[in-house]
Amino acid sequence: MNITIRQMKASEAGEAKKLARKSFGLIEVLFMPKPKDAFVAIAEDKIVGGFVYKFENCSGKKYGFVSFLFTDPSFHGQGIGKKLMEEGIPFMWKQGCDALVTYVRDDNVASWILFERKGFVKASLPKIAGDTGFFGALKLCFNTAYVGAVGHEFYIAKPDNNSTSLYKKEGGPGQIAAYVIMSLLMMIPIISRVGDISQLSIAVAAFGFVFLGCVLAGYLGTLFSKKRLWQFRLTSGGAFVYPAISIATGGFLPWIGSWYPSHYENTLPFKRDMAINAIAVWVFLLSIMVVRLFTDIDSLFLRFAANLCAPLLIIRCLPISVFDSLGFGRVYKWNKVVLVTLVGASIYLSYIA
Repeated sequence: MNITIRQMKASEAGEAKKLARKSFGLIEVLFMPKPKDAFVAIAEDKIVGGFVYKFENCSGKKYGFVSFLFTDPSFHGQGIGKKLMEEGIPFMWKQGCDALVTYVRDDNVASWILFERKGFVKASLPKIAGDTGFFGALKLCFNTAYVGAVGHEFYIAKPDNNSTSLYKKEGGPGQIAAYVIMSLLMMIPIISRVGDISQLSIAVAAFGFVFLGCVLAGYLGTLFSKKRLWQFRLTSGGAFVYPAISIATGGFLPWIGSWYPSHYENTLPFKRDMAINAIAVWVFLLSIMVVRLFTDIDSLFLRFAANLCAPLLIIRCLPISVFDSLGFGRVYKWNKVVLVTLVGASIYLSYIA
């Protein structure tokens, strides 16, 4: 099939936006304005893909921002995304950018690969702030809507690949600690409603146990794939959304943190390994609920832990792309029977709790 890549015409912006909305999940489309500047892929006299970009100035430096990269779902697997990037990325560098940035959903394997092959790395925001200054990094995050991009990772590329590596985000104990601490902070409205001050420390300990248990259970899940290297990362996208929901509703949205392999494959064994990692965490949460509901153990610690597990299980049942790494997306891509079993058990236990 003949595919042509060219600059988008102003009259095509509406058509490009409509196609982009088809290509992304329910949450991503909320942050999708009508594109002003883009490359589009044309096949059969219609737009079948797009590379939307814009430029931002922060701390005296010019950043090229890849807003969206999308392909018509019926044209997947034909290399359209790669062709769009081969036109778009060199064009942006020619505009005199000091760096190129974008953000990608944490489990969006196809996009990860494309950007990494073009010299992008998952970036640490503190390291970027060291270059742009705190307010420069804050401006960059707001202007690119990264503060609302729940479940996404920030990526950066520099003209010199060696300098790009300086911004690389590393997994490890620091990321695990950040995940537990940030998740507990989001629960302040709930913790503050604990009436008896003597129960406060028990509530914090129980909630911390659940969050740390999710990390450890996920680690056990990675042991089933001995050939892969895994790292735990807290996704920093959506940093504005988490506290906003926590304050506005008096509830909380759990910060997204998960185990990720260092390399990706479009294979069944890879999908299985990703699913097993998610299943291990899912089973951990279900186990706490089972102990609470079907045993004679009745401690305040267990009650607090089970009360947290119920909403965490429901979130894992949601078919929303930004929550893919929490369970539903990973298990769905591997085994739908296992997924239905986990979802059914989660809904049942949460209902009777």
